[in-house]
Amino acid sequence: MNYIYILFEIIFTFFLMLVFYKVSKKDGLYLYIVLMSSILSIIMFKSVDLFSFQVNLGIPIIVSLFICNNIIIQRFGIDEVKRIVSTFGISYLCTIVILSLLSLIMGSDYCLVSNNAFDSLFGFNTNNIRISIGGFISILFMLWYDSYIYYYIRRKKNNFWFSNVGTMLIIQMIESIIFVLFAYIGEFDFTLLFGMIVIRYLVKIIISIIGLVPFYMIIKMRKE
Repeated sequence: MNYIYILFEIIFTFFLMLVFYKVSKKDGLYLYIVLMSSILSIIMFKSVDLFSFQVNLGIPIIVSLFICNNIIIQRFGIDEVKRIVSTFGISYLCTIVILSLLSLIMGSDYCLVSNNAFDSLFGFNTNNIRISIGGFISILFMLWYDSYIYYYIRRKKNNFWFSNVGTMLIIQMIESIIFVLFAYIGEFDFTLLFGMIVIRYLVKIIISIIGLVPFYMIIKMRKE
């Protein structure tokens, strides 16, 4: 069932990316970042077992944000990086703040998401606050570095297939290490942490390779 859920999330995120770009081009990609960042800030606190290790939900969304980032850099240039990073950061933080205030005023029973993860997060549970901050820091900084690494590789090789694969192998490993260590160090032993990093990285690489399909489709569509 966990694998089916991840598969559904992959199909949903990439299909939505295509729709947003088809309808609104560049603005659609930024609206996609806003929507996916907001969703991610809620669902990443739930984890599922994949290959006997815990993996946070939202990994397909994380990968889609990096693919969306590469598309924008590919089509509109490196000057977009500040807008990309700020769009993600503001959307992610605003969603958490709004839901936190709602939970304090009304309680999580009145919110769209009502479960133990939500209650513990917005009840200021230390573990879930670490997950929230870890996700925010790892994705924010890696989106920034992803932009420049992708742009650099693209200028050297001028091949978006090579640029995407090269970037994902570097960025997704670093992001996995930062997130897992920040969110879970001290909670699990080193062996388990290492396994969580490896599984998270491998899952993200597989999804990133699948994501080359919508990337290619969008790049081949007409510009604004």
